[in-house]
Amino acid sequence: MNDNLRYRVPSEGVTVKQGSFKSVLASEFKNGFIICPFEGKEGYWFEEGSILDKNEVQFESPTCYSKAEYLGKANAFIDEIVEQSLSKAIFSRIKEVKTLYNPVEIFERLCEAYPDAFVYLASSDLFGTWVGATPEILVSGSRDELKTIALAGTMKSNDASAWGEKEILEQRYVTDFISETLTKLNIDNVARSNSYDLIAGPVRHIATDFQCRLDAVSVLDVARELHPTPAVSGLPRKSALELITNIEATDRELYAGYIGILGDNSKLYVNLRCAKLIEDKCFLYLGGGFTKDSLSEKEWEETENKSRTLLDILEKE
Repeated sequence: MNDNLRYRVPSEGVTVKQGSFKSVLASEFKNGFIICPFEGKEGYWFEEGSILDKNEVQFESPTCYSKAEYLGKANAFIDEIVEQSLSKAIFSRIKEVKTLYNPVEIFERLCEAYPDAFVYLASSDLFGTWVGATPEILVSGSRDELKTIALAGTMKSNDASAWGEKEILEQRYVTDFISETLTKLNIDNVARSNSYDLIAGPVRHIATDFQCRLDAVSVLDVARELHPTPAVSGLPRKSALELITNIEATDRELYAGYIGILGDNSKLYVNLRCAKLIEDKCFLYLGGGFTKDSLSEKEWEETENKSRTLLDILEKE
């Protein structure tokens, strides 16, 4: 497998890079295109112009739960949230679908369908072939003007219903976490917007924007401190991550990590609405925010709604 990298930042053209991915510690990312998996300690940095001899690596299919298996694990997940008095935790699953399109065709279709998303295609013997179209910024900008966003709650974009208490509470957790993290980093010149609806293709979310200026810390420092946000892990974060490890029992790999460009004008995104491609199969990674009041059947439906971001492309003639 030759390393392949192409991406499209919202409002910009498609960028295609020649080179190869290198495995590095996340604390040692250099400027350029980076990928940090959910686990967060090590990641991948793309070195332009570096071409290495590649061996063909066969990747095994990840574990996909049936609906019955998902509901059983989701109910156990909820029981643990109640038992441990967690505010929130994220439970995810993987959905397998077949596709007639090659990776570049999928990428191009995603670019066309989602002009406001960060769209990418990345392939390497180190992690396989992944595509995604994520609307969620982790951090963007520079020391002089850094932006981040609190994003939570999911509803079909054509559903005019008011947000429920669960979704409003989920978004508040993420907003409070970002505020507390920026304070912890001694960033005190923070401007915060009112919450608003953000449309992301077939779904909409509740969003709150943050803007600040950095002095003693770097953009990467902020990204590493924010990751994983409660939107992909939970609160308290440590307990939520332990619960995820125990109940999910699958490796999230690149899903819910962060991905994008690090540099003078950084654009790093939470890697959501993504899939791993193996031959003619797409493995969609889908998560949902659980609280003590969650209903497993409703959470299943939410992951089905989220899958439409990619399925609408894969199923389109």
